[in-house]
Amino acid sequence: MRRLLILAALFLVAMGGARAEDAARQALDAADMGGIVEFAREQGAEVDPAAVAEAALSGEIPGVAAIFDWFQARAAEPVLEALRAGRRLIAPTLLLALLHCALPDGAGGAAGAAFLLRLTLLLEFSEIASGALSASAECVRAAKSLAGAAAPALTALLTAMGMSGTSALVSPAAALIGDAAEGLFLNWGMRLCRFALCMAVAGNLSPAVDLSGAAKLLRKTANWGAGLATTLFTALLALQGSVAGAVDGVAVRTAKFAVDSAAPVIGSGVSDAWDSYVAGVLIAKNAVGISGIAALLGAALRPMLRCAATMLTLEAVAALLSALGEKDAARAAGQAGGICQMGLSLATGAVAISTVLLGAAMAAGGNLAG
Repeated sequence: MRRLLILAALFLVAMGGARAEDAARQALDAADMGGIVEFAREQGAEVDPAAVAEAALSGEIPGVAAIFDWFQARAAEPVLEALRAGRRLIAPTLLLALLHCALPDGAGGAAGAAFLLRLTLLLEFSEIASGALSASAECVRAAKSLAGAAAPALTALLTAMGMSGTSALVSPAAALIGDAAEGLFLNWGMRLCRFALCMAVAGNLSPAVDLSGAAKLLRKTANWGAGLATTLFTALLALQGSVAGAVDGVAVRTAKFAVDSAAPVIGSGVSDAWDSYVAGVLIAKNAVGISGIAALLGAALRPMLRCAATMLTLEAVAALLSALGEKDAARAAGQAGGICQMGLSLATGAVAISTVLLGAAMAAGGNLAG
């Protein structure tokens, strides 16, 4: 054992002249970022993870102004898409308002014409909300894919630091995110959204049928479920990460002390080389985490903005219909907007737990530097 420690000491002294930046680039080259790069290309994220990681190695993190410009450049398309979808609601809404003004008592065939216009609006609400839910599902799938793509690189870098306990948590946590995204958010959450959308249509075909209570229950279930899943995952990851980080910290510092003790003459050189090595791997690990978060935001931003813009459009239509005296159609538009909000909650929850995983991996081992 003593001979192995001496050999390790000699190896560290041999690389002792290397700077932390050089060690970071070597560690980043050794880590496999191919999964993150492939994820960005498949999702159309318009982000180059390798370039982001290289910039992070040099400390060139974008400021608030640059992030705002990036957000603004990508926000226009989903907002315009939601407005184009809402434009289809203008004609039946105006016709319904005109019908109310011309025949306020519903005489003759006015009642039948009003029903047909309401049915047209309900079908449009359903189609618009379905598009938003599809965008939400796309966002959830992106969050699931990113967790699996980033796990190998983060695991390799944590293992290179000697943090075997923490590295062993990354892959199971990524698998847990995949299970949550697939089982909870997609299978159950999206089904609740579809059921609520059906109730929003069926419950507003006639004033005699009111399913708003059931739709509200489904909405609360989906929103609370997404929030609870995010909270539980964050708490579990924080607890496991704290325990594993403490054990890994003791193990790594014990190994360093053993190497220094085994080679007392060159111990200072070993210590300096060790510090440079650990600092370099930390920088590389943070660069991988930042590139992963950038790729995830690039893939998830447009679907989330589409959900939000669609929700606001439907809420505005609901307010207009309510002002025109169309309570049933206004209630349907409001419920459709609430369903878009359900989809947005599911997408946000999936993105949040993936971001928490990357953030926890970036924070691991910070107390080992120096």
